[in-house]
Amino acid sequence: MPEANITKRALGASLKTLMQTRPFHKISVGDICEHCGMHRKSFYYHFQDKYDLLNWVFYSEFMQLLDTTPQTELWTYMQRMCEYFAQNRQFYLNAFSIEGQNAFSDTFNETLESILSAYLRQEIRDDAFREFYCDFFSDAFRCALLRWLRESKPASAEQFVALCRRTVDSASVYGAVHPAP
Repeated sequence: MPEANITKRALGASLKTLMQTRPFHKISVGDICEHCGMHRKSFYYHFQDKYDLLNWVFYSEFMQLLDTTPQTELWTYMQRMCEYFAQNRQFYLNAFSIEGQNAFSDTFNETLESILSAYLRQEIRDDAFREFYCDFFSDAFRCALLRWLRESKPASAEQFVALCRRTVDSASVYGAVHPAP
């Protein structure tokens, strides 16, 4: 299916380009098709709607990056994730601004939670609280990531991840000294 992949990539590239200058809610399927010279029929052959295309862009690019990193290396995952988001900053700022039923943050959270869950399964033996920790760290990381992307002069991805790691390590040390009731 190389031809289908070419079509999907062209539609995805079109959406990414348009989202550099326009909010997602102001981009129509017609705009995406016109930008890359395709017919709406081609779009709907591959995607249900523009939300489906947005999620495909995320999964096809983001997950490809992560597929080459061993699951046990959480901080390597996070570093690569942040480098990717920094390179696609405006696109993802627009994507994260989508609210409601098709909110991109839900898609991102599911992905991040699965990454964290795989890591936490190895690190946290307390099954009763593992899901809570996973949700907590996913939410905290998403919020910190958004704040970092919104900064006019953000720290490098490496510095940002180092700060996140230091925060998590500090919380772990505190938790070891002061266990939950």
